[in-house]
Amino acid sequence: MSLHEYLMADPQCDQLLAGAVLAVGPMLDDPDPAPTLAVVEGWADELAGRMPLPWNFHSAIDVLNHYLFQEVGLQGDQETYDDPANAAIPRVIARKRGMPITLSILWMDVARRLGFNAVGVALPGHFITGLRLDLGILHFDPFNGGRALGEVGAARLVEQATDGRATFDPAMLLPVSNRAIIVRLVRNLHVRFLRSHAWAEALWTSTHLVLLSPGESLPYRDRAFVHFKRGEMTAGLKDLNEAIRLGQEVDPELVSWMERLQRG
Repeated sequence: MSLHEYLMADPQCDQLLAGAVLAVGPMLDDPDPAPTLAVVEGWADELAGRMPLPWNFHSAIDVLNHYLFQEVGLQGDQETYDDPANAAIPRVIARKRGMPITLSILWMDVARRLGFNAVGVALPGHFITGLRLDLGILHFDPFNGGRALGEVGAARLVEQATDGRATFDPAMLLPVSNRAIIVRLVRNLHVRFLRSHAWAEALWTSTHLVLLSPGESLPYRDRAFVHFKRGEMTAGLKDLNEAIRLGQEVDPELVSWMERLQRG
C-alpha cells in the first residue's frame, strides 16, 4: 500500500502507526507496516497482563514507561539526533533510538491499545504526548523516558528546543490530529534532507507533504523549490503556479519568482 492509497482509505489517519510507516516508505527496504504493527501489538499484549489490579492510573503509566524505556530499551537519540533513521519507526524499533515524534507515536499506539485516550501534542521544536482524563490532559515526554510534564516543564522544553525563539503559551499543549502528526513527521524529515542537499529524497518528502495537505500552498512551493534544484523547470513552474493558485492571498514574492523564471 502506498501513502496515497492509505490516505484514500483512512483520511483521518485513525491507523496512525501504519500511516507513519507508509509516510517514510521510500527510505525503507520494506514499507509494509504489518511487521511493525505486529511488534507493537506484541508489546501491548505483554503489557496488558502487567496492568495493576486493583486499577491505579499512575501505576499503570509507570509500568508502561518501564517496559518501553527499560525493558524494550527505547530511548531518545541525543547523539545522532538528525539521522533520518530516527524518523522511520521500523528503524527506530531496530535501533532502539528515535526522535521525539517517532517515540511519541509508539508510546501513543501502545497506550491506545491498552485503552488509554492518548493524543499527540506538537510543541515548537519538541513533540510530546498526552492522556485525556475527566479533569483534563496529563502530558508526557517519551523522548525523555516518558516523564510527566506540567506547564513549567513544557515551557522549559520549548525554550530549550527553540533556543528561546518561541514563547510558551498553554495553548501549545492542545492535542493535534493524527493527520497533523504525520505531516509533522514528514516535514521534519524533509527539512533534514534540505539541509543535506539530498534532493532526490527531498522530492519524495515534498510529494508526500502535497498528498497529506493537498489544499495548502506551502507543500507545492516546497516541491517547486526541490524541482528547481534538480533542474526540473517545467515541473517546478507547474508546482509554483499551483502554490500561487492555492494561496489565500497573493504572495508578491511567489509571483515575482514565477515571472523571473518564465522570462529566464
